[in-house]
Amino acid sequence: MAMKTGDCLRALVLGAFLATMTTGSDAWAQALSAPSFTTPEAAAYWKTSAAGDVEAAYRLLRDNHPGAAPEADDPAFRRELETAHATAATRASKVVSLQGYDAVMAGFANSLGDKHLRSIPFLELSRPDWAGVIIGKRGIHWMVVDAEAGTPETALMGAELTSCDGRTPESWGAEVLGGFRADWSVDAQKVQTAPWLLLSEGNPFIARPSHCVFAKDGKAQDHALNWRPIVRAQLDTRLPKASTFGAAGYGVRRVGVGYWIAVQRLMEGAEPVVAAVRAQATEIRAAPFVVLDLRGNGGGSSIYGAQIAREVFGPDREKALEDDHPSQCGGDVFRATSGNIATFQSRLDQGLVGHDPEVVDYLKTSIADMKRAQAAGQPFTGRVRCPTAAKAALPPSLFKGKVYILTDGVCFSSCLAVVETWLKLGAIQIGQPTDANTHYTVVHDDLMPSGLSTFSSMVALAPSLPSRLGPFVPTIVYAGDIADTPALEKWVLSLSAR
Repeated sequence: MAMKTGDCLRALVLGAFLATMTTGSDAWAQALSAPSFTTPEAAAYWKTSAAGDVEAAYRLLRDNHPGAAPEADDPAFRRELETAHATAATRASKVVSLQGYDAVMAGFANSLGDKHLRSIPFLELSRPDWAGVIIGKRGIHWMVVDAEAGTPETALMGAELTSCDGRTPESWGAEVLGGFRADWSVDAQKVQTAPWLLLSEGNPFIARPSHCVFAKDGKAQDHALNWRPIVRAQLDTRLPKASTFGAAGYGVRRVGVGYWIAVQRLMEGAEPVVAAVRAQATEIRAAPFVVLDLRGNGGGSSIYGAQIAREVFGPDREKALEDDHPSQCGGDVFRATSGNIATFQSRLDQGLVGHDPEVVDYLKTSIADMKRAQAAGQPFTGRVRCPTAAKAALPPSLFKGKVYILTDGVCFSSCLAVVETWLKLGAIQIGQPTDANTHYTVVHDDLMPSGLSTFSSMVALAPSLPSRLGPFVPTIVYAGDIADTPALEKWVLSLSAR
């Protein structure tokens, strides 16, 4: 929720009060003495907050993230962590504002190459700046998808952005977005963050362009950018116009002679879908095709994907893949630290796991495994590398038709794990390429000492997965509007009839 400047100190006090739950009274005392936003004391406050939170975030990762443990044999992650920490600490020494604080924390998280690692601020500018247009990435083109009515920018609607201050949109994006919002090697993340190319939240560590060239109707248009504020609520209504993604919703339905299983998030909302698939398993397996629709799915728990797979492909086939590695090497392996044990225990204590007994059992078992490993002086609960072994053939699938798994660029985290599993079971990926992440799993967020933001770490790694998971590219790419469900259904029916 956006807050005006006058509201920020009140929110700051509230954030620091929340911080006292885990960090003691210092943050509360700091907030009570926090200065107004325009004084030298304010600059010192933001600098101190940034410096302290950078160190807290660094310790969180160093002491709990699996990749930071030497035993994980990931020297690249350890190097990236040290480099990111040094950069963030240097930037923190230059911070004089909330905008600088947010940029430092966002840049620190973003530089580690996995979108799971994030900084979530409690405060945000109520009026970011914009240049009167919203940019959307369409293939290799950066297009104007929205423009402010009644302004010179109206004439740019539908135009392609070709350069700004002599640099291509890709070049600007690598600096403005790739440094603070996206992994610039993943096209889905370019698409996700493209609208922010010509938006500004006052990040003091990057420039913003002053003059751009657009192409429309075969002609180049020079345009001097007029940066001005926009109310956050108005911006929020404009940003979706840049989206090229869909929304699966939830449920099981007939589509022609086949079945369509929709799971937009792998969370509690997936439980009724799993139940519906179980209830109709016989009919589903007799159909000529089935679609698992994961549009808009940013993750959750891959357990739900495995549960649906058991009903579609058969329990023997799914279990054989799950047990494919010796000594259960394919499952999550946890870094056994007191912080990670406390994280899982808090999820049980706070009732954040829903009502699925398999999820509850997973948390309890993981806590017990971490405690045993810690007591034995072992850094992890199991092997961090799977031994090479010949893979046995999977039992035959009980589903004899075509299995499609439908994805878009939102697919991330556990959604990627589900895609990887279903492809191994015999599904055909259709739709758009997915996002990507690493083989580190189970994200959690910690409140920073200042009370201004949270910062995340990971708890586990999946030895059976490649160190980089995704992007998964469909066997059959859908070139139309992936948000148009009726058109998608007709397209799938034509595929199944081939």
